[in-house]
Amino acid sequence: MPKDKKKVIIFGLGSIGSRHLGLLRQYFDFQIYAYRSKKRPPKALGHIKELYAWEEVDEIRPDIAFITNPTFLHIDTALKCARSGMKLFIEKPIGHSSSGFGSLLKEVRRKKLVTYVAYNLRFHPVIRWLKDYLGSSQIYHASVYNSSDIRAWRPGKDHRSSYSGKKSEGGGVILDLSHEFDYIGYLFAGIRSIKGRAARLSGFTTDAEDCLDAIIDTQAARVNLHINIFSRSRERWIRIDSCKGNIYADLINSRIEGVGPRGRFAKSFSGGVPLTYKLQLDYFFRNINNPAMMNNLFEAEALFRKLIKFRGQEYENLRNNRR
Repeated sequence: MPKDKKKVIIFGLGSIGSRHLGLLRQYFDFQIYAYRSKKRPPKALGHIKELYAWEEVDEIRPDIAFITNPTFLHIDTALKCARSGMKLFIEKPIGHSSSGFGSLLKEVRRKKLVTYVAYNLRFHPVIRWLKDYLGSSQIYHASVYNSSDIRAWRPGKDHRSSYSGKKSEGGGVILDLSHEFDYIGYLFAGIRSIKGRAARLSGFTTDAEDCLDAIIDTQAARVNLHINIFSRSRERWIRIDSCKGNIYADLINSRIEGVGPRGRFAKSFSGGVPLTYKLQLDYFFRNINNPAMMNNLFEAEALFRKLIKFRGQEYENLRNNRR
């Protein structure tokens, strides 16, 4: 192995970790390792070595860590990696609580580490088009909608037993489906406040909220947001009223429809969500020596703290309503 070949370690080989691993193997030239919490039947990982103890990690001294394990393990894992001087790619959300987050920020700042929080929908062709088209235009109002069925997320697995259905492991729509919060802030110049209600209505989760309705005040607009994970109708769209006209953006079908100053228009894009993961990795590695890259840990801190606060308030509301 060439001495200058970078070493990447992946913590967590669930669906998202496996997706990143496939792209790393296909498009990038790294020495890749996978950290496993316990010994299981080996996965078909090719020539990727599996590690089972932190002492093995210290011996290898990876350059870059991909934190793709369950949400409740993110911050502890990232902190260990930061103490070892690794650059950090942290899958969204940052964590399930703020416990340990201050220590992680302190370590990253002390060592001037490169970090990135992975909200891949920033690279969706529809989101990128909206970002460019809206620019600094006056936005009157926006509505954002995301519905899906948690029972279909991981075929063959019990949806209630996965971390997505458990509050203690970071499940529930506020954190597990926080892409909407992120791209709302990205498109509309940052979130100022989140007000609304969340609930567990379907029984499809163990104890995590399965829907929310929120009013989000941003620097540029007021946004109505609805998310649920009990609908058999899969939809993900954005409606925007602005000084440039009206837009309907469909993220599932990668299509834009609108009425502008010159009349009606429509645009379709190729790639969609699958392409976003490759584009995201391209961006990350282009900026691998840039601590100020987009959505680094310090930029992502503001949204993370708002989500944790909102989530805490909503679980207090749920407890009060059950009494």
